[in-house]
Amino acid sequence: MARDLKEVFFRLDGAWASFELMSIRKREDYLKPFHVLRCKIDDQVDFEAPEDARNTTEASVLIEIFGDEELVAATGRGPVHAVDNAMRKVLEKHYPQLAEVRLEEFDVRLLHHGEVFEDDEERGAGGPVRVLGIFSDGKERWGTVGVAEDILQASVACIIDGLEWKLRGEHKH
Repeated sequence: MARDLKEVFFRLDGAWASFELMSIRKREDYLKPFHVLRCKIDDQVDFEAPEDARNTTEASVLIEIFGDEELVAATGRGPVHAVDNAMRKVLEKHYPQLAEVRLEEFDVRLLHHGEVFEDDEERGAGGPVRVLGIFSDGKERWGTVGVAEDILQASVACIIDGLEWKLRGEHKH
């Protein structure tokens, strides 16, 4: 097995929904139910504030859906929650079944597989990350993954796959 393919499978371990979506998206007849065009996250942590008021996070998301672009903002308990809330503001209007979907588990891992890097910045917090999300709609569970150099980009990719997986059979375009 080629090294690149092994790496893809390693990154997709536990995330078969993302693996299947990669295949489905290559089909000419597949219509992507939405496209996240841009995402902006403003996160502030105040360590002097009381525990329940430490994080203030707002995310704005630009989504293309049914040929129109919608820009929406939402708050949350951290960047992942804020992005998820913002996306759902748009998507649940068009796809009410997404209200059933919950992110049940969220795991972030650094990917350096014991490799030796010439630059210390590529190790630790500067290295690529894999975000694994386990979603459920109360009937089915599925795992998705996001991989990127940036933890927020990987997190958003994971959420996109989790929501798109639920909609993979929809053809509302």
